[in-house]
Amino acid sequence: MLLGPLVAPAWAYNPKLVSLNVGESTSDNFGGEKPFAVKVVDLKEFTEQGHWEGAMRTIHYKALVTVEVNGVQGVVGVGPFYMPVVINGLRVGGEITKGFSDSAFIPAMDKDVRLTAKDASLPWYEPGTFTFPIKDYRWGAAAFHNAWLGFHDMAKGKNYYHYGVDFDGYVPNHVELLSMIDQGTISKWGVGTRLTNDTLGLSIRYYHMIAKYLRSDLGNGSVLKQGEMFGYLGNGGTGDFGHLHVDAWYGEQVVNVHPMLVQAYFETYNEPLSFPGHKRHTFINSPIELDGSNSVAPEGRKIVSYLWQFTDGTTADTPTVKRTYAKPGTYSEELTVTDSTGAKATNSVMVFVFPPDAKVGAPYLVVLNHWPMRKIKPGQKVAISYASRDIWTDMTLDFGDGTVEKVTYSGATEHVWQNPGEYTLTFSGDGPGGHGVFKRRVIVEEQK
Repeated sequence: MLLGPLVAPAWAYNPKLVSLNVGESTSDNFGGEKPFAVKVVDLKEFTEQGHWEGAMRTIHYKALVTVEVNGVQGVVGVGPFYMPVVINGLRVGGEITKGFSDSAFIPAMDKDVRLTAKDASLPWYEPGTFTFPIKDYRWGAAAFHNAWLGFHDMAKGKNYYHYGVDFDGYVPNHVELLSMIDQGTISKWGVGTRLTNDTLGLSIRYYHMIAKYLRSDLGNGSVLKQGEMFGYLGNGGTGDFGHLHVDAWYGEQVVNVHPMLVQAYFETYNEPLSFPGHKRHTFINSPIELDGSNSVAPEGRKIVSYLWQFTDGTTADTPTVKRTYAKPGTYSEELTVTDSTGAKATNSVMVFVFPPDAKVGAPYLVVLNHWPMRKIKPGQKVAISYASRDIWTDMTLDFGDGTVEKVTYSGATEHVWQNPGEYTLTFSGDGPGGHGVFKRRVIVEEQK
């Protein structure tokens, strides 16, 4: 008996969407030649308490869906940074669960789980379909990097689990934006610029644009080639700093853009990606598990080592770690991964730690980034931007080369690294919720 409607796009080569309740099943070829019977066996949603704008809130930070494919079970992750997994010849991705839809901006779901699936003998998306949307970007070079369904905690009665991936940038009119897809026809030119390729059956939306930073020769109906520059990072619509929000659509159905961006990044930069999370929340003396197992390497390679470097100076070499914090504040925990070719990537997760009464928020960093993000040479001026919340005193910016500056809660500066190497840029300060430490990596390349 087949249960649960398939929401399948007309184009055959994209992954297909399917929505099911726990216990329901459906069957489809999912782009291949043989049928797959798919059943949702179990759903576990994970929450934690986080403080934002005057109150504690319950935040969904991940979900795990047990899926059965032709009698074989596997687990699919839903939430920030999860990639599709192969279960018995079918590649299955997590889109959204009912818990995440209890949000100010995501419509309520009539099913427990929405998944994406495609025969694993086929590529999730054809190689070469995407170009990374930011020129010369380095993932992790900025503090703000929420993945699809990454959360903001809102004060308007519900949390905000937003679609898309938010990439921090630098000040407007610096960072070049590129068309992710070929033959992208522009619609809704402006704050929410949208590019659509009907042959692909796919639209890409760039949000927080501002007209004066977009090319004046373009507008609704213009067609862009893949990789064509159409403007600079802006800051329109909402948001109090320049950043880029990218999401993807099949027709009018938003879909998980994270695998598309990872594919584009690998094909553009050929580097692994460290994904230790973005924001996590816990209380003092209450253990929390940090998870770097979503880190990924380019096709044909694998992650072979993990190195956590914690704010207290200790380290760990496992994908997941448990931490307990004795003092309130915000801790920046770095994860460096190495793939089978020796290539490395570093990123960090902000861990907000609260006292039991949690009457105030922990220190929070909105912006910490540098420009340019790649191709930095010794002796070159690098622009640095930073902005914090709930940090009031003793603010410093440590450049990782022995230079430390006193700064305010928000601003911009320039720095010159004289020697090649990898430097940790650290912003720190104190607020009513404790001490906050926030880190990013700057890579200065050998002069050629």
